[in-house]
Amino acid sequence: MSPSRAPALSQLSNARVLCVAFALTCMGCVSVWQALTVHYSYGGNWTALFCTGAAFKPPPPALQSEKIYLFQNSSGYDGQIYHYIAHDPFFARGFSNSMDEPRLRYHRILVPGLAFLLALGQDRFIDAAYILVVAGFIFLGAYWLGRMAVLQGYSARLGLLFGAVPAVLVSVDRLTIDVALAACCVGFVLYANERSPYRLYGVLMAAALARETGLLVVAAYAIYLVGKREFQRALVFSTAALPAGCWYVFVQLHTTPGSSVFVTPALFAGLVHRVLNPYPYSFSGIVLNVAVSLDLLAIAGIAGSLSWACYRALQRAWTPATIAIYLFAILTIALSNGDAWSEVYAFGRTLTPLLLLSALDGLTVHSVIPIFGMLALDPRIGLQVGGQILNVARGIVP
Repeated sequence: MSPSRAPALSQLSNARVLCVAFALTCMGCVSVWQALTVHYSYGGNWTALFCTGAAFKPPPPALQSEKIYLFQNSSGYDGQIYHYIAHDPFFARGFSNSMDEPRLRYHRILVPGLAFLLALGQDRFIDAAYILVVAGFIFLGAYWLGRMAVLQGYSARLGLLFGAVPAVLVSVDRLTIDVALAACCVGFVLYANERSPYRLYGVLMAAALARETGLLVVAAYAIYLVGKREFQRALVFSTAALPAGCWYVFVQLHTTPGSSVFVTPALFAGLVHRVLNPYPYSFSGIVLNVAVSLDLLAIAGIAGSLSWACYRALQRAWTPATIAIYLFAILTIALSNGDAWSEVYAFGRTLTPLLLLSALDGLTVHSVIPIFGMLALDPRIGLQVGGQILNVARGIVP
């Protein structure tokens, strides 16, 4: 080995160690927060993180022994559905009867499926396994982000920023599955830049299984390769969607069609409707004004990411990341009004790939502007967990 190559390898090794250290720090901070809020807000009942609503369908009788924490006068949130899927991923126990839109929910199998596998299918271990899977994706996302930052000449500390990604914050609070797709977006950009085909293929497969919008990431890389006239490679990488396709067929055979409609030919209709029609919050006064103002700030962040997509398109930027940005921008402007735009937890999770990919693309051209678009959603998310923050503060400092 030449003398010049030895220091280079040493620096690379040190950089990866730093990335691991910051990723562990990010994951550790999240885990500590979850432990604190479960203790001081929910009496130590970890099932509260699934946000199961008493006004929703009753939990499956087979889970009565879990003593699931129920939020009174609430329909709960999506985490409760993925909790049930983790206990019954193959439709063997009839848990789909306790869900809304089981066909749509079951498509997003990656997180609940991994929890089931990690727990070896044992009910008593699945909840803990699910929380570990979410933590694992936070580690991966932070590690890959640190690696990406180092690759572009930044500090590995940027990996900590993964903890501020909107979908990650929501997944930490309500154990939704969107953290997996967020991590896959970072891994996609990293391994596409590093030209690491096997790792990239694995990330693309995971993205498609994490959420149906993950298929756009697969499509983006295939389109990129077609544009480079690498047709054979485009065909090969397109097969990364096959596991998801096979799973979708399995789900189709066990569920009935849903009624949700998420896209509309009336472009920008959902975004404009959301701006003109503030969410009907139940509170009033200054809290209402702050919530509505922070909603508008969050929507402005999304508009900023759309502007970044237009800016890069005008530059004719043609990279795997920019093509993915274009596709998610199209999804954003075609997203119909309704549940997807209802509140920051909804559109923040759904549109995280646009926000995050724009931020990553900004790093590659040494612009931090798109990062602010992503972070613009965090104050509203912070307000959402304000009650938990107060509970923890009161518990620690009586």
